[in-house]
Amino acid sequence: MKLFISGSKSISALSEEEKSLLDEHIALGTEFLVGDCYGVDAAVQKYLESKGYNNVTIYCSGETPRNNFVTGAKVRSCAEAAKGLTGSAFHYVKDIQMVQDCDQALMIWDGKSKGTGENIRRITEMEKPNKVINQ
Repeated sequence: MKLFISGSKSISALSEEEKSLLDEHIALGTEFLVGDCYGVDAAVQKYLESKGYNNVTIYCSGETPRNNFVTGAKVRSCAEAAKGLTGSAFHYVKDIQMVQDCDQALMIWDGKSKGTGENIRRITEMEKPNKVINQ
């Protein structure tokens, strides 16, 4: 099972509920699909690293991830598809790929982040199971 985790850049710490959900997926051997941004992406990566868990794929729109805190994580570069794009469109390339690749999603949202809002819309449109936690 592949779990896409998306979240707001403004959130730098995970709640106990979020850690508990991650722990449940670790116990199941879930593959985590995580972006390379700061905020939730970095917090999730650091948490998984603290657990010694490396069934993780870090997605990036560039050639290499901006952040990779997980020893042994796989990297999925979407640079070819993102070529020539800038700003949000550039970063959305990796998000769209994660939505396509996942079986379900966990969204940790501040209620304002446009990127996480777009990911919620995308995952809902694809009718994949998802959970949104407002923080």
